[in-house]
Amino acid sequence: MTEFYFVRHGETQLNLRQCFNGGLSDSPLTAKGVAGAQAVGQALAGVHFVQAISSSLPRAVTTTQLILAAHLEPVPVATANGLREMKLGRWDGQTMATVDEPALLDLYFHDLPGFDAKAADQVGAETYRGVLTRSLAVINSATAAHPTGKLLVVAHGIVFQLLLNTLMGVPFTQLRQPAKLHNTTITRLKTLNGRDFERLSWDEAPEKLK
Repeated sequence: MTEFYFVRHGETQLNLRQCFNGGLSDSPLTAKGVAGAQAVGQALAGVHFVQAISSSLPRAVTTTQLILAAHLEPVPVATANGLREMKLGRWDGQTMATVDEPALLDLYFHDLPGFDAKAADQVGAETYRGVLTRSLAVINSATAAHPTGKLLVVAHGIVFQLLLNTLMGVPFTQLRQPAKLHNTTITRLKTLNGRDFERLSWDEAPEKLK
């Protein structure tokens, strides 16, 4: 059995300013973001991870390092471009208030196939389908490499919204309806075969696992 511990990165300066924090933008963790990552580290200090996999974006790498700092034994760490946040083109790094494109925003939030077909090229963004395909490939490879053991995976809000809901059987058209995970929460899924996943916990604050 493979058990995954999925953790969204710590709060960043762009998160605090309520900006589009996509794959073409990055900013340092806030003090709250650092504290949140350290709290996850303390909560998971006793978990024996056979592997940690982080998005290659700096905010995720920093979060991973802060989490693993609490472990007495070293944990192998790999970075994966497939876990990077969705590239949002000209919206990346902008506040919602500055993006005056209501029709495109409506597709972005409410119509994944429509966004992929009609809006992604206009915005210069990735498609939802492309983000899901690349992130699933990371999890499939990790499961194949580690058919037993516990893995830490650190990535981003939209990536996890697409990826984890898909693993739980949510249809593609509804993947944005369940809320995004909060920063520095822990979601645990397990699988026996790499295809069927069981939810053990979802979007839990680290203090609940102590």
